[in-house]
Amino acid sequence: MIKTIHNLTRVIIIIVLFTLFSCKQKEQEQRQGFVPANSEEFTDEELKTVHVDSSYKYEYRTGTSGDYGYNYDVSGYDANGDEVTGNVSMEDKYGTGTITNTDGEEIDVDVEWVDYGELKATDPDGNEYELTVD
Repeated sequence: MIKTIHNLTRVIIIIVLFTLFSCKQKEQEQRQGFVPANSEEFTDEELKTVHVDSSYKYEYRTGTSGDYGYNYDVSGYDANGDEVTGNVSMEDKYGTGTITNTDGEEIDVDVEWVDYGELKATDPDGNEYELTVD
């Protein structure tokens, strides 16, 4: 009986230590002081909520639980099949961003999710682009 209690105590201590270590890792990720390149677009409150987690595809997210905004690097093609690359910020299904075409021109786009990891972007001239999250 005493041996069983002793083994159970060991298991509980291991679980507690593992949990504490995991929480500390998350805190370190959040305290790394990451500032997005487009930080001038954020309010001070949004900057306080910037979160980076390399285990997910987004570059970073802002907001609080249930109200997140995500930022992604994207690549894809225009209507002529020419490659484009860029970066977009999404909230729910819609967002905005900037893509660069093969001529090096930067184009502002409005973006919407069309499938998992797939986006449709439209520029001010009505041109459409098929994008995927990198």
